[in-house]
Amino acid sequence: MATEIYLVKVGMNMTEGVVEEWYIADGARVEKGELLYRLETEKVNLDVDAEASGTVKHLVGEGITMEPGDVVGYIFADGETIPDDLSTLGGGTPAAVESEAAPAPAAAAPVAVSSVSAEGRILSSPAARRLAGELGVDYTSLSGSGPGGRIVEADVQAAADGAAQAGGPSSPMARKLARELGVDLATVTGTGPGGRITKEDVEKAASAPAPAAAPVAAAGSVPVRGMRKTIAERMHESLKSMAQLTMDMDVNMDDAIKLRNQLVEEWADEGVKPTYTDLVIRAVARALAKHSLMNASWGDKEITLHGDIHIGMAVALEEGLIVPVIRDTGSISMKSLAEESSRLAADARAGTVSLDDMQGGTFTVSALGMFGVDAFTPIINAPQAGILGVNRIRDDVSWDGDRPVKTQVMRLSLTWDHRVLDGGPAALFLAEVKNLLEAPYRLLL
Repeated sequence: MATEIYLVKVGMNMTEGVVEEWYIADGARVEKGELLYRLETEKVNLDVDAEASGTVKHLVGEGITMEPGDVVGYIFADGETIPDDLSTLGGGTPAAVESEAAPAPAAAAPVAVSSVSAEGRILSSPAARRLAGELGVDYTSLSGSGPGGRIVEADVQAAADGAAQAGGPSSPMARKLARELGVDLATVTGTGPGGRITKEDVEKAASAPAPAAAPVAAAGSVPVRGMRKTIAERMHESLKSMAQLTMDMDVNMDDAIKLRNQLVEEWADEGVKPTYTDLVIRAVARALAKHSLMNASWGDKEITLHGDIHIGMAVALEEGLIVPVIRDTGSISMKSLAEESSRLAADARAGTVSLDDMQGGTFTVSALGMFGVDAFTPIINAPQAGILGVNRIRDDVSWDGDRPVKTQVMRLSLTWDHRVLDGGPAALFLAEVKNLLEAPYRLLL
């Protein structure tokens, strides 16, 4: 009997999900334990392994919203009869009917399909983008062989293999430098042997003035589903259900900058590079230990004070915002905090963050300083009682008597639930964070 492929349920609160990408084509063979499909949920994306070996038949296509536990396909054992109508097995409607992607042509030969969406976005799988980065392949110049013209891992690998056999259109050093400088190798003319792109070609392209960008058509639509849908629903519900207010406070960062530079140098051999946000998270954890109402959540009959401190750190992705959690933030060392935040950010951007890493937060820190933001109004990640926004470090002036002194300042933006605590206690919490950052040696104790 065929093995059912389920939409895997991850977490007690998961209500829906989609097969973002089938790694095994319809009718192709899979081995037990091999990656089968990419699951997109409200909180996190993850790869799902095959539970058996055999021929894969898709019951639903990519992008179809399903409930946890729904059957999305089957694996037929060797020699097992595969029915023409999969719906007779009781799993639902075949993928050819429900798939949002265009139906495959009947011809046996592959047909070239555009890998650019109506919005001008390159259609590519997360796995393909990761592999492209590892192999130094410019995936934006490839033609996709996946559903709807999507660029998949096989396309990237084929491009890398072809470049290797031909001696490569660019040197490894040139590809590495192009990634660092943000240079599109497809726009660079090689001056090396056989037109090979050299390191000098990349440097020249990086220093050349950027051409005027052509106007991009704004027509089209983006489906509201998965992470985008969840973010919209939760942010709207958070604003509707809470009495949210925001206050700002400036922090003198002169000593914090010195400390951070010293720690970067001290831990360089170990590959640990703390960020300014790490220092803020550390200060927040210390302040939460003294201001328990900020480390709380509202309930209809009682306010829950959380004994443990687990701080979520907002990470911006192309498809939305996710908040992995640094657990036991108040009890780990500064170095461990920096290591954990770096790991979580990398996993989030690579699409490999686990569900466990996304749960249990009691407070959240969100940073927009890297975008040049001076102040913003962060929205609380319900049911938490607060969220702290981290802005850019800017030049400012303080006064030593009548003498102006140049200093560097960062503004913190605190949003809190007025149902849980009033403005006075919230201000005292924010002041505690400020004091810790202005005397940052206390963060190491």
